[in-house]
Amino acid sequence: MRKIKNFKINIRNREISRIIRKLLNMEELPIEVEEAVQKSCFVCEKIIKPAVVYDTFSKEAMTFPIEVEAPEKWIAISPYILTIGTVLQDQYNKDKELFGEYGVQIVSAISADALEQSKNFVQKLLASEASDENCELSRSIELPKQYNPEIINFLPADRINLSLSDDGDFIPANSTAGLYYWIPLKKRNRR
Repeated sequence: MRKIKNFKINIRNREISRIIRKLLNMEELPIEVEEAVQKSCFVCEKIIKPAVVYDTFSKEAMTFPIEVEAPEKWIAISPYILTIGTVLQDQYNKDKELFGEYGVQIVSAISADALEQSKNFVQKLLASEASDENCELSRSIELPKQYNPEIINFLPADRINLSLSDDGDFIPANSTAGLYYWIPLKKRNRR
């Protein structure tokens, strides 16, 4: 099991603005909303400290109980749980003025982007490990909520301060679980 806490991610202002335009169904955002997005992204990038637990298991020795959307030929699986914690929501509750009129949408967009950037970080780590074993990774497969109790019992989520509510949701809510399959690369013919 590997645990990484407090790694750095870049919050993408343009992506946040794009998400907000889509949420609000607007072609262009008013200047005051754009300014609130920029200020919020600047502050949140400094306070968001993602954390992840993950592991890799070979197909032969696999004790991991979940196999979802498996590709035809895979040799290992890497499940993960990641969270951005509660700091974003805490910051919003503490300073709603920073986020402006559309603060709820800005927080939602930043949360979505932070989770996406965190998944990209995990993918890069795993892709490097897979490459060393002459493999490539499948696309990220997000696990449906029904698997939360299984994965939280399998990976030590308490090490990243993550737990489950009575109805099976992650606490904190800005968390996700998924997996990657390792697929062997085809051998090239040597001439």
